[in-house]
Amino acid sequence: MDRDNNPSESSAKIKRIMQDNPDLSYEFVRQLLIAKDEVEAGRVEPYKSG
Repeated sequence: MDRDNNPSESSAKIKRIMQDNPDLSYEFVRQLLIAKDEVEAGRVEPYKSG
């Protein structure tokens, strides 16, 4: 969820995704969009096991 978007735009985006995926919860979709934004912004590192 882009930090530049206003809350109503973010909620509308979540609602559209939920309409297409009724088995997903609101919170799951919200967290998914936050994670997507973090990846796109380069704020994550690849997982390295061991």
